[in-house]
Parts: sequence; structure tokens; C-alpha cells
Amino acid sequence: MIKIGVEGVVAPKGKGVEVDMGIMSALVENSPEPILLLTPEGEILYVNEAMCQLVGRDKESLLQLGREALRDQEDPRWQLVIQEREQSGYSRRELNMVHQDGTKIPVEVSSRLFAAPSGQELVSVHVRDQRSYFAAQRQIQHQKLTLQDNLHDLQRVLDYSADLITSFRLDGTLLHINKASIAILGYTPEEMLGRNYREFIHPEDLLGTEDHTDLVQEKLLTTHFRNRYIHKNGSVVHLSWVSAYSAEVNRTYCIGREISQVLEQEKYQLESEQRLQALLLQGTDMIAILSPDGGYIFASANTERILGVPASDFLIRNAFDFVHPEDIPAVRECFEQVLSAKEVNTKPFRFKDAQGHWRWVESYITNCLDIPTIKGIVVNSRDITDRVQQEILLRESEQRYKALFHYNPNPVYSLDLDGNFVSVNQAGLGLLQVSLEEAKKLNFRILSTPESLEQDELEFQKVLRGEPVTRESSLVLPDRIMYYTFTEMPIVIDGQVVGVHGIVKDITQAKEQQMQLEASSKRMNNILESIKDAFFTVDTNLRFTYVNQVFENIMGVRKEDILGVDVRDVYSEKQYATFYAYSQKGLETGCPVHFEEFSAADNLWLDVSVYPSEEGLSIFMREINSRKNAEAELKKLSLVASKTVNSVCIIDQEGRVEWVNDGFMRITGYSLEEIKGQRPIELLPNPETTAEVVPLLIQNFAGDDPFVQEVQCRSKTGDVYWSRLDVTPFWDEQNGQKKHIVIETIITEEKKAEEVREKLTEELLTRNRNLEQFTYIVSHNLRSPVANILGLTSLLGTSDKPELQEGLVSRLKLTAQNLDQIIRDLNEMLSLQAGITEEAEKFQLPKVIEQALQVLPAESFEKLTVNLNGVKEIGSIKSYVSSIINNLLTNAVKYKSPDRPLHLAITAELHPEKEMLCLAVSDNGLGINLEKEGKNMFGLYKRFHFHVSGRGLGLYLVRTQAEALGGYVTVESALNEGSTFKVWIKNFR
Repeated sequence: MIKIGVEGVVAPKGKGVEVDMGIMSALVENSPEPILLLTPEGEILYVNEAMCQLVGRDKESLLQLGREALRDQEDPRWQLVIQEREQSGYSRRELNMVHQDGTKIPVEVSSRLFAAPSGQELVSVHVRDQRSYFAAQRQIQHQKLTLQDNLHDLQRVLDYSADLITSFRLDGTLLHINKASIAILGYTPEEMLGRNYREFIHPEDLLGTEDHTDLVQEKLLTTHFRNRYIHKNGSVVHLSWVSAYSAEVNRTYCIGREISQVLEQEKYQLESEQRLQALLLQGTDMIAILSPDGGYIFASANTERILGVPASDFLIRNAFDFVHPEDIPAVRECFEQVLSAKEVNTKPFRFKDAQGHWRWVESYITNCLDIPTIKGIVVNSRDITDRVQQEILLRESEQRYKALFHYNPNPVYSLDLDGNFVSVNQAGLGLLQVSLEEAKKLNFRILSTPESLEQDELEFQKVLRGEPVTRESSLVLPDRIMYYTFTEMPIVIDGQVVGVHGIVKDITQAKEQQMQLEASSKRMNNILESIKDAFFTVDTNLRFTYVNQVFENIMGVRKEDILGVDVRDVYSEKQYATFYAYSQKGLETGCPVHFEEFSAADNLWLDVSVYPSEEGLSIFMREINSRKNAEAELKKLSLVASKTVNSVCIIDQEGRVEWVNDGFMRITGYSLEEIKGQRPIELLPNPETTAEVVPLLIQNFAGDDPFVQEVQCRSKTGDVYWSRLDVTPFWDEQNGQKKHIVIETIITEEKKAEEVREKLTEELLTRNRNLEQFTYIVSHNLRSPVANILGLTSLLGTSDKPELQEGLVSRLKLTAQNLDQIIRDLNEMLSLQAGITEEAEKFQLPKVIEQALQVLPAESFEKLTVNLNGVKEIGSIKSYVSSIINNLLTNAVKYKSPDRPLHLAITAELHPEKEMLCLAVSDNGLGINLEKEGKNMFGLYKRFHFHVSGRGLGLYLVRTQAEALGGYVTVESALNEGSTFKVWIKNFR
């Protein structure tokens, strides 16, 4: 037996540091790391307290039993450790030790063979308890699997997202794109992957998109970038992008939302997604002895290897010099606690290495100040950077997943295998109108309608078999039935379906519109021949199913020859390419389309409206040769105006005229002598537009680039005209000054032609809207009374009972009266459309109001106030103004309050600067709930009080007539307080 002691032993000198072996022995004895000293044969010569605690034996038993008391006889790695150490003198392996109670302890054993001063070979063994490490690894592995499942679910959500999600390399090559590309761009992901994104971008947006791509690389993240893409069918698609660049993978990630409809409605809505990866680092433990103020007394060699700082550098530094400034308060608090206690475990904190990097560590601190051989604080630290980085990544992933769930604008939910709700986001709770606790008590079958329950159950079982589904279904809510699309996908963990994840999109409005269209299509057959436009229908295979007489006349065909025939067999696709393209678009999107088509063979211009339905397409056509000829003449007029003789002017650096040609003098009226030395920018522009145009002109003249600008000018004689200025800067070689050549083209006639075109276009659009409204009334309101009349007349001959005959005749009379009223409404609307062509005239407004008041019964109101603010003669369509006032006054009387006498007020205000007249009619009647009824206020056949008779046509006529007069209608109303209708109309001079 070799005696191990510390008396009188001094450590060899090295690196200028002398260490007392008593300190080293005490350090080993009090080290939390188990340490052994034994012979190569396995006889234990020394064991510290930590080793005894690890295996549950005292020192005497271990010294007596030797290595076999620790060895797991079933672990073959023990023999490998012994062989490896015998061959190389060093071994480091993981194996199992045996506790006194028989349990196996996973440890990491480092053993080294060395020679004692006496020449005897000894083995030093350092043991690290791996139980906490393996537990942490299991936890990390579990978290990693959970993260993978969450990412898998997230990928499914992204695949079924309505937004376009993609990634591409810096050269523009598309690497990933989700299935939303089919709905948004018409391409499958397979058709787009590997191609350059520039192939799909609108040519005019290429430069801006490339600039934005550079900006993404510079700023790493951008939002709300908009550009246009070309759909597979050739149409333009507007997209809004959120983009992020990852330098680690040299990729750009983008989320695009289709905003074509948003742009039309001048609205905008969004959301971004990032993917991050981190490298995991491996570290080892560190041992140090500190003084009470934190100064280093001793630093172990493995600390030097981890941090890259020599041990001598530690001995002249304070430990807090290496701690992150934000973590110093917490670490110092733990350090102060250990001064009054024996042991303290710190929370993770950041520690600087030799390269200035921050490493995450956690420390086990032991107070050894009372041990004479140590007289310091023993700190055992472990590098946990890998674990902390993984925990941060897991938290970020969980937060992203939760954000996608909780903040999704659409309802999102999850079900268990029985169909019970497990979780519902805020949007879903709002849809169900329940709390989360109440939602968890619901089963999806309770919410299904009886008609859809069986199909819903079949779809649910399909998802449980691992198949994602997207379906339409109805949902029974407390106040009504809603229609939705449900996208459901299985939640799979370890290969087993454990639940269902779903996303809901509200399609109630579209579904109701679809049902209305289906109903209206069944009522149109008896009235189609009365439509004055050419009209025909085709099925989904583009075969004729109906044509009216007007179509036969315009197109020169007979109904008998083309019914059931493919349109393409009658009219070639080459000749009518535009028609077939828009028809296909209508079939694919289910939305109405409007376009113009020219037939060269027939020398015929057609205005075409296409309305899709389940049966195919309903198509209205109108011959517009006259309008197109007028437009062509207007274009010729614009061309002539742009080619008139131009004026040329040279302006010096101060903006003063040096020279003008005869054209300038002829146009402006100023001679060269009069204009030379003057500043035309101050002299020529029309004072009414100076405030808008002059600052922009000054800014452009200050630059060095050519520019073109239109400006309204006033000649010497006071005549106002429009000019297009083509300005080119140049440098005078004689004096080096910058000058400008200004070529002025008169575009007054072009401007006037533009106004004519705009007015003509507006008139055509108004007529088209009126025609569509007329078609709506005909298709929705005539069919029902006609069907009733047919049904009642067929019943008249089925019975001889007088009382039944009398009842049928009574119902027949009532139905005929309803039909008569509808026809009267149609006549009134047709009269309204015919009135659009009336010419505006000058008339006395007070006289029109007086005539309207004479129609009202004297006892219908108590008080009348008329304040026209001096307005007498106005310019408008007299019949329209009279109709508007009559309808508003009649409504005020009809819907007066039974609780108080009616007070009426009529006011008029003239706004010359806008060339508008405002007529207002106020009452203290029943009023209208605008929050509830505002969107239907001016709708056709819309009524809000049912205690008196009415057709719901008056306000519709008021709005239609006001718009025909170039104006609009506003309303202010409160229930049971009264209403004020303000009608703004154009006052023609």
C-alpha cells in the first residue's frame, strides 16, 4: 500500500506560479467531481468524498473492495477502458458504475497512467456523473421532436394558406412556392419551381422589383412592397409582399397576398414569416477558486482550453470582468449568497471567451473559505451554450406557432379523435360567440346542420385516416345559418393521428349570392325576349342553349341552326379571340366580366357583358359602331391638335427669355422685344393654376434632366390655353452657363377631346348600370307573379266548386295587380333612363318647390320652413329636380311620427366653386337606424317601416336621378328623431 499525504510536499514550479500541494489535495478532496487514484491492477489507493457519495459507499469499503466494487459486470466498455489505457496510457469513455443499492449510474470516466516519484505506475481517474446530462439530452430530444411536429403542422398550414409563400436565390431562381400559386397566378408549384421569378413579373415592374430585392438584402426584412404579376391566362395580378433575406442560406423568403380587389377598393391588408437556424456548440466543465471579492486564485487547465485565456491571465483578473454587464447583478447576488451559505447554484449567465464571444454557463459555487488549505470560493462551471441556444430556438418556434394560431384573422381550431374542440383561437370564439371554456364542451357535430351532418362526418373520418380535406359546409349559429370553407388536416405524432387541425373561411355572402343567382336564373326564361340587347346563353362546354331575336338580327343567324351547337363552330376562335378569353375567365372565376370585341369580318363593334352561372354563361351584347366611330374622330382631333406649329424659346440660367420664334409670338401674343429678359414662368401660367404648377416647374428647371410638363397658360390678350412643354437643358460653350430649350405644343383641343371622351364614357357606364338594374328587376320580380298566374289559371279548370273558383279568381286578381305594379315600376325606370338624354335648361327653383308643396295635403304637416339662401334660377333637368323634391317630401309625410306634428324644412345652398347645388329636405319623423339599414338605404325595393304601404322605389329613384345629374345623395338620420336628406347636383351654367 502506498501512503498518500501532503506534508512537506511542494509542487514543481512552472510558468512562474508556485502551488502548495496541500491546496491541491484539499481541492481534490472538496471537488464536486469524483476522483480516484489506483494501481493498474485495480487496487484503489485514494478516493475523494464526491466518489463516495456517487456510489453510496464509504472510503474504507472502497479501499478494501477496489475497482470491482464500482464495475458493472454487464458493461463490456469497462474492459475497453482498461485495454485502451494499457495501450496508450490514457482513456476517456462513457460507461456504467454500480451503486451500493445495485442501480447503474451512467458516468464519463477519464483515466491516465503516470509514474510516481518512486517509479511506481499509478492511474488517476476523474469521473463525471452523466445522469443530469442524459436527462437534459432526453428533454432536448423531446423538445426537438415537438418542434419538428410543430414545424410539420406549420408547413401544412403554409401549404393551405391563401397567401403566396415562396423563396428564391439571389439570381431569382424559385426554390419553393406553395399551392396558393394555383389560385393566385394559375400556375402549379411544379410549373414555377426552377424558373426565374422575373418571368412572371409585369414588364413595367421588373426594375422596381429588382431594386426591392437589393433592399431586402441590405435591410434583411421589408414589408408592404407591391408589384404586378402576369397570370397564366394573361391577366394582371397585383400582389403585396413581405420579404426577408437570410444570409446564412443565401435565400430570400417572401409572403405575397393577392390585392387586386383591395386595390380596386383602395384598401389594403398582411403578415410575415421567418426561418432561423442556429449552430449547437459543445462545451465542458470549468473549475476555479475565487477570493471573496471575486479575484482568481486558481483556474484549471480545462477552463483555459474552453475560453482560450491562459491561466496566468486569470490570476490577475476578477471573475466579474468576464461576466456580461446585464448578468452581473444576478451573478453577484448568488456570489453574496454563497458567502453566507455553503452552496449555491446559479442561473445561466453569459461569460466572455478569449475572442470576446459570450458563452452561456451555469455554475455550482461552494464556500470553502473555512478550509485553511483553500481559503476561497470553489466554482464549478459548465458550458451550456448548446442547451440555451436550443431552448431559445424552441421558445421562438413555439411563439411563432402560437402567433400563427392566436393571431390568425381566420378562425383556427383543433379537435380530438371524437370531434370535441380542444383549442379555438380568438377569431373562432368570436364566430361561435362562446368562451374558450364553453367551446371545449362542444362537439363539431352539434354545429352541423341536419342536411350536412352526414357529409361532415364522412369528411372527418377521412381526416382521421390521414387525408387533408377542404370542403364547404354550413354552421348553425344562434341567430342564423352561416356558410364556410373548412380546411382540415390530421395532427400526426409518431406516425399516429392524434387530432385534427382546421382553418375556417367565411363564404356566407358568396354562397347567398350564388343561391340568389340560381333562383333568378330559373325566373328569366319568360322575359328574355323583351330585352332590347342581344342576349344568348351557353353551357359550360360553350354550346348555345338560348338566343333572343335581337341576337339573331345583329349576328345574322337563326336560332334553329345554332341551338346545341358549339360557339366555336359558328364563330372562329381567331376572329373572336377576346370573346373566348373573357368567356373562359368568367367560367374559371365565376365572376361577371365586361369587354368590347371587334369583328373584322362583320365590321362590327360589340359591347359584351358575360355573367357566369352553374349552367354556363349568360351574355349580353350591344352594337356600338356609332360610339367607336365617335371615339376615332376624337383621336384624330387630338392628333391634329398635337401637330400644330410649335413655339420655341431659349431661357438662360436665371430663367429669363433670350430668344423666341414666331410660333411663340403667334401663340402668346408677346413679341421678342416684349418678352426678352422676362421670366415666362411668372408671366404665362394661368393664375388659377400657378400655385400648383409653378413650384413643380421651378424644381424641374433646377435639375439637369430633360422633362415634359403640361401647364395651363394665359396669352397677352387674356386667352387661356393648354400647352405641353418639352424642356431640354444644355450648356452654353461660350460662357459655361446652363440654359434650356423649351418647345411648346398647344394641346388645348386635345384637353377638350379628353373631357369629351370622359363625359361619353361616363354616360355609357351610366346606361350600362341602368340596363343591368333593369335586367335584375325583370329577372327577379316578373317571374314570380307570372308563375302564380299560370298556376292559378291551370287550377280554374280542375274544380266546379263555386267557393274554390271564387278564391282562385280573387288570388288571380291580386297576382295580376302585383304584376301590374311591377310593370309600372319598370315603366317608371325606363322613363328615368330616357330622361338622361334630356338637355339641361334654366328654370326657377322656387317655382318647382312651390309646385311640389301644392301636391301635399295641407293637414299633412304643421310647420314648413323654406330657406333657399337667395337661390332662384338654376341649370339642370327640371323633371329630375321636381321628381327628387316630390319623392323626399312624400316620404317625409308618409313616415311622419304618430307622436308629434310633422315639421318640414327645405333648404338650398349654391357652391359656385364646385358648380354644385345642395338641396336638403329635413323632417322630425320616424327616422332610420343607419347602423342597421345604411347599406340598403338607396336599394331597389328596400323598405324600413312596414306600418304604411310602399314599394321601396322612391329613394332608389332619388339617388339614380341625382347621379344622372352629376351628383350624389347623403343622409343624416336618427331613429324616432327625424331625417335630413341632402341631394348634391351639378348646376350647369
